[in-house]
Amino acid sequence: MNKQELLRQIDISPKQMEGLPEEIPGIAYDSRKVKPGDLFVCIPGYTSDGHRYIADAVKKGASCVMVQTGCAYETPQVPVVQVKDTRDALSAMSEHLFHDPSRKLLIIGVTGTNGKTTITYMLERVLLTAGKSPGRIGTISYKAGSHVYEAVNTTPESYELSRMFRQMLDEGNDSCVMEVSSHSLALHRVEHVEFDIGIFTNLTEDHLDFHPDFEAYFQAKKRLFSLVKKAGLINIDDPYGSRMYRELKEEGRRVFSCSVKDQQADYYARVLEKTDTYSQVCLYHQKQRLTEMRIPIPGSFSVYNGLCSFAAACEGGISPETAKEGIQSLPGVPGRFELVPNSRGVVVIVDYAHTPDALIKVLDTANEFKKGRLICVFGCGGDRDRKKRPMMGRAAGQRCDYAIITSDNPRTEDPEKIMKDVEEGITDTPCPYEMIQDRRQAIERAIGMYQKGDVILVAGKGHEDYQIIGTEKHHFDDKEVISQVLSQNG
Repeated sequence: MNKQELLRQIDISPKQMEGLPEEIPGIAYDSRKVKPGDLFVCIPGYTSDGHRYIADAVKKGASCVMVQTGCAYETPQVPVVQVKDTRDALSAMSEHLFHDPSRKLLIIGVTGTNGKTTITYMLERVLLTAGKSPGRIGTISYKAGSHVYEAVNTTPESYELSRMFRQMLDEGNDSCVMEVSSHSLALHRVEHVEFDIGIFTNLTEDHLDFHPDFEAYFQAKKRLFSLVKKAGLINIDDPYGSRMYRELKEEGRRVFSCSVKDQQADYYARVLEKTDTYSQVCLYHQKQRLTEMRIPIPGSFSVYNGLCSFAAACEGGISPETAKEGIQSLPGVPGRFELVPNSRGVVVIVDYAHTPDALIKVLDTANEFKKGRLICVFGCGGDRDRKKRPMMGRAAGQRCDYAIITSDNPRTEDPEKIMKDVEEGITDTPCPYEMIQDRRQAIERAIGMYQKGDVILVAGKGHEDYQIIGTEKHHFDDKEVISQVLSQNG
């Protein structure tokens, strides 16, 4: 691509432009992926700094290098361009390189601590029901055309994101539903994506290993709505959602409130019935009754997910009846309050809940339909926000009849230390508990003590089929292990 076209929105002095090659065939931000002629963009990373790999990039054939002002680097024998923020520049250039693909797709972005994955799956069903061809990006996987890829991050780096949008267009997709993480917003991965619709679910304790404080976490989430061109949907029953809605309205943004508590909200859901398999709701828009809908996942949190999905679909031009049909046809979401089928009648549920708020919600839901005890197997990840560990213990202790604290993804931390951090929160609750580091043994213990009427919840990993121990991934699938244990003990 011509350098003028590639760099058209980036603040670069004419003098810097003069030194660059006229044609730049591609961009790379990983020195291992540089191809001859590429522009190598140095990104200050979460664990490493791209400025340290300039020499490697030049050896691979980089024709020029982009660096961030204020970062240290060794001057290479190729032209160097300095910019204020290399991540922002990478996002802008990636969109240009792939011919602005986000502007040619209907894109719905979902942000918040919990609920993002379920909403994207609901909206994917709605779009399919409406006759569209959606792609999907999120925690479980990336889907472009007929291809499904393993998700490395909830939201990919900007270059991969633009490339995936281009693949979606090339393979016949006309829309995309995507989870938008706070990391991606803070690190400018989506800075030049054009969103049509934005959704905010809630904000609770998470990712404070990355964000300096909770206010920074909130502001990162709020950033999405400055990138939305049509409408934002905000769950105002969440206190941070209420604040966000108020601030966005004051800024003149086109946002709509969603609520299960406030009948004055733009979109309101009145719960008619809740069972162990679904919730029946009546939906209103600005006090006008629209339709009744069955949300095929139990729990109050699923009502919010269904309401926000329905509202987003309506604001995206889809009829209420089509939105309803799509949501009602959802077969389930991998690892989200997922019942593990078995011939023994043992009720075992797997859920991705790995924050205090998410754990509270799934435990409350399980408590609504248990007939015996609620047994919970859970842990916390290593190298992540340590403050939430005792909060997780307290959440389980206040809602379970028996808890088993185990290992999750310890990463480079000592699993026993993580478990002790969790234990601090459970010791002052009435819940009996034990600590079993080996996750398989913990699951075996829970199933071994099961009695008719009990519910077992295995929380924290959901759809994941691995454990990260040290820096290596080891195969481990909660559902697979549960099925194996049940068949062995049957």
